[in-house]
Amino acid sequence: MEISVVIPTRNRPSKLQKCLEALEKAREFINFTVFVCDSSTDDETYQKVVDVCGSFDFVKVFRHEGKNVAAARNTCAKVATGDVIVNVDDDIYVEPQSILKLYNKYISERGWRVVAGSVAWSNDWSTPVIMRPIGYARKIKPGEKPSFIIGAFFIYSKDLANSLPWNERVRTSDDRFMGALWRSKGIQMLFEPDARAFHDHQHTSYEAEHYESHIYVNMFDAIISNFNFSRILSYQVLGFLAGVKQYRRNLGDMGKFVRSWFKGNYKFIKDLKYLYGYKKLELENNVHY
Repeated sequence: MEISVVIPTRNRPSKLQKCLEALEKAREFINFTVFVCDSSTDDETYQKVVDVCGSFDFVKVFRHEGKNVAAARNTCAKVATGDVIVNVDDDIYVEPQSILKLYNKYISERGWRVVAGSVAWSNDWSTPVIMRPIGYARKIKPGEKPSFIIGAFFIYSKDLANSLPWNERVRTSDDRFMGALWRSKGIQMLFEPDARAFHDHQHTSYEAEHYESHIYVNMFDAIISNFNFSRILSYQVLGFLAGVKQYRRNLGDMGKFVRSWFKGNYKFIKDLKYLYGYKKLELENNVHY
């Protein structure tokens, strides 16, 4: 079975360099080709990405015009040649045997499935997560089924990736959107804690505007993908109150939060036809690899 490791990247050649150095060590344990999908905003930065990739004979680079991670992942799924795809964010540095361990977990299971590895943010190791009625997530407990997996480091089949593409209309919360869609299709979301990677010490921070995607995705989950009337109410009411509590000491951020919350609901209503189309997507191949 051919393995493709794909890396979405944008304007970060130095982090990409470290990511590829870690993957070079991982290739000592299992063979794979790397496909870098770059959306850098100027030609000079793109050339730096090309130069970085040129230092590794197992790397191919593709440029695309997408504006977010979802667009990059869709591009990666199209250009990757492997039967299975391992997504590695450009600021993720895998341990040497992590790709092997993730792959072994994947082939030990059957059916449509996605397997996540564990990523360390400082000393906090990621796990699959479950949505609370308040509209925010927590780590799963033993015996619970996850609502979604962290999108920084995971493996799935190329058929699955192309049959159910990522929603390029959401700026953030893309992994939660896909988790809702995968659950509605009965796709397993599994976890291999020994497939470990480290997140770069510089973290991406999301401002109050992030809540536009947050409520949009919650409504897709509770209304379209996995209908649950009580969740609709709790996501809207309790989720909104939780945001107000978070920003109550800063009127500027409070205003941004409120505007983004209503913009997210408005965008969700505008996208209803498009989102119901997502619900109707079918898996195109009965081979699960």
